[in-house]
Amino acid sequence: MQREQQATVFATDTDATCAHCGLPVPAAGGAPARFCCQGCAAVHALLTEHGLTRFYDLGGGKGCPVGAPPVPQRRDWLAELEHDLGDGRTRLVLDVQGIHCAACVFVLQELWRRHDGALQIRINPAIGQAELCYRRDRMALARFLDTVERLGYRVAPPRKQAAAADRGLLVRTGVCVALAMNAMMFASTEYFGLREGPAFDLFRGVSFALATVAVMVGGPVFFRAAWAGLRRRVLHLDLPIALGIAVAWSGSTVTHLSGSGEPYFDTVTIFVALMLVGRYLQQRAIQRNRDYLLADDGLEHVRVRRVRRGALELVPAQAIAPGDVLLLTPGDLLPVRARLLEGHAAFSLDWINGESEPRAFAAGDVVPAGSFQAGRRPVRVEAAADVHGSGLLALLARTGVERDDLRAHGRFWQWWNRLYVAAVLTIAAAAGAAWTFIDPSRAVAVTVAILVVTCPCAIGIATPLAFDLATAALRRRGVLVCSSGLLAKARHVRKVVLDKTGTVTWGRLRVTVVQPPPPELRGVLLAMAAGSNHPVSRAIVAALAKPGAVPLPIDGDLDEVPGAGIALRTDAATYRLGSPRFCRGAAGPAGRGACEFTEDGVVRARFLVHEDLRAGFADEVARLQAAGYEVHLLSGDHQAKVDAIARELGIDPVRARGGMSPRDKAAYVARLDADDTLMFGDGLNDAPAFEAAFVAGTPALDSPVLPARADFCSAGGRPDAVRAVLEYGTRFSSVVSTTLRLGLLYNAGAVALGVTGHMTPVLCAVLMPLGSLALIAHVTLRLRGVREER
Repeated sequence: MQREQQATVFATDTDATCAHCGLPVPAAGGAPARFCCQGCAAVHALLTEHGLTRFYDLGGGKGCPVGAPPVPQRRDWLAELEHDLGDGRTRLVLDVQGIHCAACVFVLQELWRRHDGALQIRINPAIGQAELCYRRDRMALARFLDTVERLGYRVAPPRKQAAAADRGLLVRTGVCVALAMNAMMFASTEYFGLREGPAFDLFRGVSFALATVAVMVGGPVFFRAAWAGLRRRVLHLDLPIALGIAVAWSGSTVTHLSGSGEPYFDTVTIFVALMLVGRYLQQRAIQRNRDYLLADDGLEHVRVRRVRRGALELVPAQAIAPGDVLLLTPGDLLPVRARLLEGHAAFSLDWINGESEPRAFAAGDVVPAGSFQAGRRPVRVEAAADVHGSGLLALLARTGVERDDLRAHGRFWQWWNRLYVAAVLTIAAAAGAAWTFIDPSRAVAVTVAILVVTCPCAIGIATPLAFDLATAALRRRGVLVCSSGLLAKARHVRKVVLDKTGTVTWGRLRVTVVQPPPPELRGVLLAMAAGSNHPVSRAIVAALAKPGAVPLPIDGDLDEVPGAGIALRTDAATYRLGSPRFCRGAAGPAGRGACEFTEDGVVRARFLVHEDLRAGFADEVARLQAAGYEVHLLSGDHQAKVDAIARELGIDPVRARGGMSPRDKAAYVARLDADDTLMFGDGLNDAPAFEAAFVAGTPALDSPVLPARADFCSAGGRPDAVRAVLEYGTRFSSVVSTTLRLGLLYNAGAVALGVTGHMTPVLCAVLMPLGSLALIAHVTLRLRGVREER
């Protein structure tokens, strides 16, 4: 009943689709009517501005970069990668995140062509890499890269290359498909009547050689995986495939050498080729999504300014030693634990504990690794430890964890493998023993026939095909599947844990004007707010300033106390903007969500501070809860703010927790998880919780850590990403379950023919392809053209 309810809820749809990405436009506001979000609207406007709307004619949009375009990043590493070719020419290779199709290639090439000094661009969309050749003295490279990132792409130092394992599997598959085609050709002569003579002996010998080469080339893919599973005492899915290949080839070889029956060399060769095709489909689906992302580079390309002997030098984070003096400009990342040397400074801890507001630090305070300098002036800090001794960031910067574990649903496959393998071997042994008494000359042939016709095609090719079709459908909805176990695990999820800042909220603030300032003080208030980089100050400017207007500076002594507010002292009065306690105003709205503007202690304006909720998340949470999922909200932010967002989302306050450190989040998820919990977050502070969760997902495609630790990524932070994964997990499991049942029906009929002695190589050569084609058709029809539901 619960599953039926879930299917009904997930069928909700809308006729409005985004003019850029083609995804449904959320019913809630927050974006222009033709677009699903502000990011898609901005990208569409940029393409129109540059006359690049042919992007859509070429099929661009679906699966391409969507969501809020990233702010162009610092690129201190560019100079290190430029290679001088002589004659004024420079070569540069970059990884580009988001290259998806021919339309993406067209846009990047057209933008490049329009820049003075651009000579050549070569794009490898398979691994998301671009090679640029230009004249450095004429080329405005930074402007080109800024435009690329404003379109939603990301650039980074080159780290990706075609996977060796991927290439190796493709070669094995190609060789075995060629062998299978030749094996069919030689076997067909026997099926059409060639039963004796030198040509018959030659062709059968060639078939034996082809099957042997196929097993030697393709078999190790499954033999190694099956053996590795057995060593860990786990019956891997490859075990019945490996056993079928080995026993079928061995039995056919014995039959061929003894001359006691008809071997199944062509069938074995075809089976190996089919299994490799299925394996390549599954592996390539995952690799394609991983190539969409930037490689996880951890700290390798993080640079910091070190003060040494009165001079500045840009050094890698790994080169920092305790006692080094570092200079941090606004927006810089602090990669090590350090002590503030002088004055006061504000640091954003968003990636560490999820706090949306910067925290104030005074001289002598220790600032944690992973903080961002949020002030307006450069500050000096002294490193208290190196990267590896700085705790959290060193932990988070290690390589991604393996997300392909199967845990709960793995127990089903272990049980199925045991049953399948035991049943096939028992039936084959029993049939062989019975025919020893009925007709000893046919005992080996009957045993081999049973082992050959029961090869698990449903697992080997139909299941990978279902996975490939489901991941393609998810990709069209902006969800990238990053682990092969995701869809099978998603069916077991019953609890969804959401991070707050940056996941269900944009991480930006807005204000509601409770008491507007008097007209004569409006300019003073705007000037004070414009002089601060604090998110609340920016929200006040956005709420009060006219579009395009820049507040004029005001004479006076402006002093900002990080985390508290701003004070302006003039000859006429003292003005304060900030928390009620800082402003010392009259009683007003209480709590951290209040902001006041005072003149000599008298309240002149009041504001309530809110976080912007991502459009559509409230509807998504409602649908998840209606489908029977428990939804939890976690954050390092203050409990009052978490409670406010929980109320907007309709989440039970008992399941909304604030003030949580990364370890607290991980412990909470670990206590909650019974192999049924999905964690969806975007900050480095969520990484430990990812390891504790059964399934993990992130909207943070540009994070240097999380995509490598996640089962799936959401392009553009789509609110329906979690629901899409759960939906397709259920759909995929249903298709696989039906496929297994059909496979068992086929095997039952084939075994009956084998046990009674009616199975022949000709009949097997017909039944196996027909059975495989039937299963492929079933999977394709069930997953083809799936509606893109909201």
